[in-house]
Amino acid sequence: MSDNPRLAAGLAEYLNAVRGTPGTPLETARLLADRDAQRIAYPLPTGMTVANSSVVRAGDEVPVRIYRPTGEGALPAIVYFHGGGFTTGSIETYQPLAMALAEATGAVVISVHYARLPEATPRATVEQCFDALSWTARMASVLAIDPARIAVAGDSAGAFLAVQVAILARDRGGPKLVCQLLAYGMFDVDNGRAAYGAVRDPVLTLPLIRAVIAAYRDADARDPAPFEVPLRSNLDGLPPAILLEAEHDALVDEGREFVERLGAAGVHCEFRVAPDMCHGFLRAVRFSAPACAEMRWLGDTFRTLTNARN
Repeated sequence: MSDNPRLAAGLAEYLNAVRGTPGTPLETARLLADRDAQRIAYPLPTGMTVANSSVVRAGDEVPVRIYRPTGEGALPAIVYFHGGGFTTGSIETYQPLAMALAEATGAVVISVHYARLPEATPRATVEQCFDALSWTARMASVLAIDPARIAVAGDSAGAFLAVQVAILARDRGGPKLVCQLLAYGMFDVDNGRAAYGAVRDPVLTLPLIRAVIAAYRDADARDPAPFEVPLRSNLDGLPPAILLEAEHDALVDEGREFVERLGAAGVHCEFRVAPDMCHGFLRAVRFSAPACAEMRWLGDTFRTLTNARN
């Protein structure tokens, strides 16, 4: 078997645009990624507006970026949590995904710049994300969104956060969610998973997986009341889920396991594995027609599901 998996058209160009220098300190890597985000920028769709705001909380503020596509009346809303292994990523570096998601779904996308590890802890981060969801529901009339059609979304580590927020919304009596959109999510933090040792993905490599898990566990150990990971959480009563995985991703097996857990809990799920894709491919929408097609699948599936429940 070749060490280099077949990748969909355009992904190699995308990977060249985002490739960093190994060993760069975290603080510097964050800065460089934000500074160079224009390398993967997605063209602003016709009629879409973009605005920045903040969710004000006791002791801090959480920046959000709001993407509103064309459309009349109150639109659905998606509260989106970016990827980045819990330690990197921002509303700037994940703008292509958030913008394309708003275009594909016809929903207002609220992209959340949550506190990252190791400075924060997982619970503190999830609480910020939940407050961003609650703020979205409170601001429904101002944002001209339909409070009956609010969803959460996330990719990679952001999918982990989105599930945690959905669980909190269930346990705290709202806001009520219409669905979860989850792309190549990390739903476990177990170094012993066999898929990790056999990884061929050019993005989420074994050393990176180990670093992400170590960062999560170190931060989680500081939490007086840590959360359970999604694969071991009670999933009863969660909203329907849309899961999109990548063929070459080491996380695809835990995505399949998560789908099985959702089904056992009676949660409807739409599931797809995108062929010839690596981890993080939805940020490649500027470069890759196949990545755009997968984003359209997400959008079409979201529209069908939310219209059926409207």
